[in-house]
Amino acid sequence: MMTDLLKLTRDNYFSLEAQRQYMSVSQFKGFLPSYGGCEAQSMAKLAGEWEDSQKTAFDEGHFLHAWNEGTLPDFKANNPSIYSSQGPTKGQLKANFKHLTKLIEVLENDPKVMNALAGEKEVIMTASFHGIKWKIMIDSYNPEKATFSDLKGLQSIDKTFWNKESRAPESFIQHYGYDIQMAVYAEIERRATNNKEWLLPHLVVVTKETVPDHDIAFLSHENIPRALNIVANNIERVKAVKSGLVQPVRCEKCDYCKLDKKVMRIKEFSEFELY
Repeated sequence: MMTDLLKLTRDNYFSLEAQRQYMSVSQFKGFLPSYGGCEAQSMAKLAGEWEDSQKTAFDEGHFLHAWNEGTLPDFKANNPSIYSSQGPTKGQLKANFKHLTKLIEVLENDPKVMNALAGEKEVIMTASFHGIKWKIMIDSYNPEKATFSDLKGLQSIDKTFWNKESRAPESFIQHYGYDIQMAVYAEIERRATNNKEWLLPHLVVVTKETVPDHDIAFLSHENIPRALNIVANNIERVKAVKSGLVQPVRCEKCDYCKLDKKVMRIKEFSEFELY
């Protein structure tokens, strides 16, 4: 017997039940080794047997998003762990969160950034795509201007990553799959609103460097299909694993796999080369 899908709210959007019932971009990438994902770990998360240990990075992201949403005072009040509890800095924001206020100042002082981030905040939408329900949460939604934006905090804008699968360098956009995220958001928004055209996706990025850098990028309509094609080429495998039709593959590199990893064969030195 089919159960009704969970009605998503800001309170339950990141809940385990929401992850089980809906596909999201982060969950999709979590199944793909090319984006640092692992099928076995992803299934353990859905079973409630594993949680990511990167709480600090998660809280830092929510700090920035709370500012964008206009709820930063509430976030500070509801998250006492971001404050120092001892020593001469007791009662003050911990160093990493204090530094985030510098990032916010940089963003607030740039008119183009504030224009890009204008609109309705944290908008949740759902739609069917490739035969399953997807969920998205748009940071800044501005349909009147036919745009939407997502805010990201990064270590560096200029850092180059090496993709072992394609054996080629890539930017932070490809490395973290932000092109996929923006394309899927555009498609889900189009389906949810019955629009014929995609809104233009914008990415507002700010770095956590000592002197923060920042920039704005957009994904053109011409490049959205290319990013959606990555989803099309991988979604059937992801669906099959998530539904339990096929066994998940272990990556043997993530924390979940390393807990009980067993060496299956001895490798030759050259197998560890990066290029």
